[in-house]
Amino acid sequence: MMDGEELVFVEVKLRRSAGFGEPVEAVTPAKQRRLRLAAGRYLAERAPAHGGVRFDVVGVLAPAGGKPRITHVRQAFF
Repeated sequence: MMDGEELVFVEVKLRRSAGFGEPVEAVTPAKQRRLRLAAGRYLAERAPAHGGVRFDVVGVLAPAGGKPRITHVRQAFF
């Protein structure tokens, strides 16, 4: 997505309960490496005009029958 002139890659994680931790905690260092590689391929193939790049993580905790809680972490990793 674009945020002004900045290109933002967003990883969205959903969990039904926090029993195994918060959804944003699922973006481990290994997952971050895979996301950076995918972003690099995207940029190499498409070369979109942008004024910078960042990685955000959105966590959605959505218990059955309950109100979802959304957490947005800007610039979650580099």
